[in-house]
Amino acid sequence: MSVDNNQQGFSLMELLLVLALVSVMLAMAVPTWRQHQLAAGRQQAWLQLQRIGLQQEMWRIQHGHYFKDIGLASPASEPLRYDYQVHLSDAGFLLSATVNANGPQSHDELCWRLTLSDTGEMKSLGKGGENQVCK
Repeated sequence: MSVDNNQQGFSLMELLLVLALVSVMLAMAVPTWRQHQLAAGRQQAWLQLQRIGLQQEMWRIQHGHYFKDIGLASPASEPLRYDYQVHLSDAGFLLSATVNANGPQSHDELCWRLTLSDTGEMKSLGKGGENQVCK
């Protein structure tokens, strides 16, 4: 009886090589994917601030003043990624979105706080308060 070494299948070396290649590809892809997630969350916050700003202007036209309760903005802002606030002054308002420290956006240290004023000025601040460009 003879032994046939022409069996179909993968050798251990081939399997290890494939695992190594997949690991390298994942190591390169995951940080990029995470940055895209953070950028998408940031973009959603900018859109929320603009929506609330438009509602502020409509409220002022109807009632003669800006609202100070963020709960009056509709639909309600989702607090999972950002906490939204309204700051009123004699001249107008400043809307801010601050990263929720326990949420999925908490790794975004470059753009920790986003603001939109009644003049349309948009700013982004890092976790340490430094100005960033995160639009």
